Amino acid sequence: MIDALHYEDFAPHVNTKFRARLGEAPVMEIELISVEDKSPSPRQEQFVLTFVAPLEAPTQQNLFNIEHEHLGEGVIFLVPIAKENRGVIYEAVFNRKREAAQ
Repeated sequence: MIDALHYEDFAPHVNTKFRARLGEAPVMEIELISVEDKSPSPRQEQFVLTFVAPLEAPTQQNLFNIEHEHLGEGVIFLVPIAKENRGVIYEAVFNRKREAAQ
């Protein structure tokens, strides 16, 4: 599932399109515009995905169903952080403990 992926999985897909849906609303196309690694230590994984959506996109934070041609599908919590001429900017923050190496 897309929500279990890591920074390294998303990084090659900057500037690619995703399909996103909030509840029963129509599907909208969003673009991944940046992936930032913010990991504070080898034991902690932290990264931020930033997307741009159409201007008419919802401006509330919520769980969105997300789908990508290569990464698959899943649910991601998106937070609108800005509304610009190009569209609504959403951010998804991942912060989790890394699994111990075997």
